[in-house]
Amino acid sequence: MDAKARNCLRQHREALERDIKTSYIMDHMISNGGLTVSEEEKVKNEPTQRQRAAMLIKTILEKDNYSYISFYNALLHEGYKDLADLLHAGIPVISSSNGKDSVGITSYVRTVLCEGGVPQRPVVFVTRRKLVNAIQQKLFKLSGEPGWVTIYGMAGCGKSVLAAEAVRDHSFLEVCFPGGVHWVSVGKQDKSGLLMKLQNLCTRLDQDENFSQRLPLNIEEAKDRLRILMLRKHPRSLLILDDVWDPLVLKAFDNQCQILLTTRDKSVTDSVMGPKYVVPVESGLGKEKGLEILSLFVNMKKADLPEQAHSIIKECKVVECCHWGILTDLLHKWNQS
Repeated sequence: MDAKARNCLRQHREALERDIKTSYIMDHMISNGGLTVSEEEKVKNEPTQRQRAAMLIKTILEKDNYSYISFYNALLHEGYKDLADLLHAGIPVISSSNGKDSVGITSYVRTVLCEGGVPQRPVVFVTRRKLVNAIQQKLFKLSGEPGWVTIYGMAGCGKSVLAAEAVRDHSFLEVCFPGGVHWVSVGKQDKSGLLMKLQNLCTRLDQDENFSQRLPLNIEEAKDRLRILMLRKHPRSLLILDDVWDPLVLKAFDNQCQILLTTRDKSVTDSVMGPKYVVPVESGLGKEKGLEILSLFVNMKKADLPEQAHSIIKECKVVECCHWGILTDLLHKWNQS
């Protein structure tokens, strides 16, 4: 556990030990891997409620960042919002397992993201860990309550890739969004196109047709259906709206859940209520990332790239690895040099 999280837990230890009842807290933590059964038994063996709470805090202090986050979410889930607020400032930065982006893509992650329609990584991919961490931290700041996290930047800066990468993490999904992740590619839509997007999402969320056997007939009905589905069948889930252009679209999807969106215009959220956080994405990846993309695309080590690769990167102003037009331009200039 990092120092910031540990210090925050120690600072509020007395209030936590005085007020929490450990039984349901531990059930929640065990369900998402924040606590083991043997650790639960150790806590249960203490004679009084306060001693059990003290033992639980002591156990968490000896564990990792995910145990802190699991405890924080358990407090929210069990109605201890005031206590959770005390720990909010200490929420640690999440990173992929062992710090490697290739690790952590478990069968659980693949299943959740596939069912939710989240795009796979592009064939040529480079990590942008600081931005991914920033997105995850902003999602944590919603504290399990309805709200908005906006990734914004110019076309081609990699907003969609970053949104998908932020949820491509086993522990992050288990702790924060055990209800799943649901991706909607929005784009420019008129009313009929928007209704179709809502209808398709409602169908995906209600495959057993428990709520209705017919599609909603208009946007208002679709919005009501979506709200009920998210609250009753998919609580603690994340809705991702990719490539939002129109503020009216957000009003249609405003259903009292946690929403991550990508857009070129951060002002699109001005028309909706609730907590809002933004993650700006610069248009360029920088020289080193550009060279990394080029080396992957031409299947060479970065150290083996010739000198002209540097001028190619500068001239093409590389932005994001998923844009094959840019990579084709790079390769064309490579062949000409």
